[in-house]
Amino acid sequence: MTTGHVQEFACFTDYDKELVCHWKVPAQANCSKEFLLYYRHEGFSARQVFNKINNECVPKTGKDSLRCTCTIYRDYFVSGLTYILSLQFNGTDMWNYTVTPALVVKPRAPKNLSVQKVESGNFILSWEESYSSHSILSGLPVIYEVKYWRKQHPTEISVKAIKYQATSFEITAGSLRRGYDYVASVRCNYTDYPAYWSEWSEEVEFHCDYQVKAEDILQMAVPVSCILIMAVSVICYFCFTKYVTYCS
Repeated sequence: MTTGHVQEFACFTDYDKELVCHWKVPAQANCSKEFLLYYRHEGFSARQVFNKINNECVPKTGKDSLRCTCTIYRDYFVSGLTYILSLQFNGTDMWNYTVTPALVVKPRAPKNLSVQKVESGNFILSWEESYSSHSILSGLPVIYEVKYWRKQHPTEISVKAIKYQATSFEITAGSLRRGYDYVASVRCNYTDYPAYWSEWSEEVEFHCDYQVKAEDILQMAVPVSCILIMAVSVICYFCFTKYVTYCS
C-alpha cells in the first residue's frame, strides 16, 4: 500500500499481548518525530481516535532505518475485535486503516530449542510452545517446520514439516554427513489462525561424528554385490557369445 510518504503498511499480532504495525519510509525519515498512530476499537466513540492519553502509539525507527514500527499493547484479544487506525504525518491526517487481529496472527517462535544425541547416533531436537496456558493459542492445533543445514554450507538446507502436535523431531544420523557441524531451527503455524508463520527460533548446533556400523556396511554391501554379480554375468555372457562365434 502506498500513500504519500508511507509504503507497505501492514499489521500482525502475537494474539497474546501486542499488535504490531509497520510501514516503509524513506531512509531520512524520523519515525518518532514525523509520524503518530492513533487507534480505537470498533464500536467505541469516534472521538477516541484522537485521545492522546490512551489511544496513541509513537512509532520507532526500525533497525534498517527504512521502516517505522508501532506496537499496541493489550491485556487480551478476542476473535471479534477490530482496530481502526489513523496515521498522521507531521500533524496531518493521512488515512485510516482497519485491522482484525484474528486475521493477522503471527505466532511467537518456539522457545528453548535443544538437541540431544541418543544411543542410536541420531539427534533429537526438542522445543517448547511460546504461550502460557492462559493464552488463546495455548493447546490449539499447531504445525511445525524444522530446518537444518551444514554450518559450512548454509545454502544446502533440509526442511521437514511436522503435521501433528509434537514438540520434538528426530534427525537420523544416516541422513547427515559425518565429520560436519550442523545448525537447526524451528518455526510454527497455528492452523486455526494460519495467516503467518512465526519467525524461526534461535538456532542450535551439533556435530555429526556418526560411526559406520557393521549393519550399515552390510546394508550397503548387499546391493553393491548384486550389481557386481549382474555386471560379471553380463560380461561373461558377451565373452561366451564371442567365443562361440569365433569357434564356429
